[in-house]
Amino acid sequence: MIRNTKHFNTNVFNAVMSISGELLKAIMRNYPTGVTIVTTVYNNEYYGLTVNSFTSLSLDPPLVLIAIDKRLASHEAIDRSNVYAVNILPDDMKDLAIKFATAPREERFKGLRVRTAKTGSPIIEGTIAYLDCRVTAKYPGGDHTIFIGEVVDAR
Repeated sequence: MIRNTKHFNTNVFNAVMSISGELLKAIMRNYPTGVTIVTTVYNNEYYGLTVNSFTSLSLDPPLVLIAIDKRLASHEAIDRSNVYAVNILPDDMKDLAIKFATAPREERFKGLRVRTAKTGSPIIEGTIAYLDCRVTAKYPGGDHTIFIGEVVDAR
């Protein structure tokens, strides 16, 4: 549908074109997405963070992608280890999602039962499913890196 542009307010357009990152985050918080915890292992230490920028990309080969803020320790760990696991959370694990989004890195795995997947990435007990991945490509995405991973194990 083509809209009548005769009455289009260019001030609104210009305001949209110059939004801040904080405004974008505030708006995107209203978009319902699945919540995951992405985990990895690097130098024999577990790293993990809450991620909603996750999607399937390809069925053949099986590929998924995540986008991770470059400023985070988990970013460096994934970038160097080239492995990650996507832990898909059920509704009743909201508190865990908040913990992995806000707690210091050293506190995130305390009290959790985990096992390791094929890549060595930690799998959190009680999740709905997991996808264990080896990174096959990395792309810049502003202040994030887009990591494409081939799924090597899943349950």
